Amino acid sequence: MKRTSGVAAAAMMIIISVTLSSAAFASVGSFRYFHGEPLNDLRVTPGVTFHVNVATICRSGYSTSVRDVPESEKSQVYAEYGITHRTTGQYEIDHLISLELGGSNAIGNLWPELNDHPHGYLNSKDILENRLHALVCTGKVSLRSVQTLIARNWVSAYHQFLGAWPKANAVPPTATTTTVGPGVTTTSHVGSVKITSLINSVAPGGHESLTVHSSKPSDSCALAVTLPSGRASTESGLGATAANASGDATWTWMIGSTTDAGTAHVSVNCSVGSVEGTFTIT
Repeated sequence: MKRTSGVAAAAMMIIISVTLSSAAFASVGSFRYFHGEPLNDLRVTPGVTFHVNVATICRSGYSTSVRDVPESEKSQVYAEYGITHRTTGQYEIDHLISLELGGSNAIGNLWPELNDHPHGYLNSKDILENRLHALVCTGKVSLRSVQTLIARNWVSAYHQFLGAWPKANAVPPTATTTTVGPGVTTTSHVGSVKITSLINSVAPGGHESLTVHSSKPSDSCALAVTLPSGRASTESGLGATAANASGDATWTWMIGSTTDAGTAHVSVNCSVGSVEGTFTIT
């Protein structure tokens, strides 16, 4: 009798296992959409955070120190969203709640983000995350509140904190290349915004400063910086700012002491246009 019970129990375990596997396979995640932009599926990517405080995430170099997403986990994320075919650079596995906002490397915080920037190295979500990081670190918003906003609807949060939505995959009508000092080249995709000042070479631990001129007085502009490593800078001082009555906007930020040497990219998006440039970290 005991032997029969053991066989029956084993058979029941096999049935349960098959049932669970089928259910898991059937519940493939799918994108939600808001203003035409894809959002995470809350069933598979609800957002997960580390148990960290504001002082920790605002420490220079924090995000790099905790980033850990192996390729096997990335493949699992694509599978969860039913993405079996993709072109190079079409998606990136993104932390829904970014590391700079206390997000975790857990799979429940990872989703396949569509690359919406025409050059691929900058996403609109990155601009929002840099802005929220700056607001959290200056005590203007709470960490918990921005984590919740990002997880529920990051596009809505973008409109709330940054206003105008950038044009995704836009083909610039013109491209003007300008040299701003030795070693600094900028490209303006719309001639109404241009870089007027950018330090061409900065050592780790030093400060960089960038000024742009917009044809629109008091324009709303946002700055994002991509470091030589390919990751977005999370230093305070970046993100959104308002130009003055003459149309000039200036940002000043620190280059982290452990930042790799090489070419860094800057990208400024204003309501009337955008401009990009590079500088060197020595």
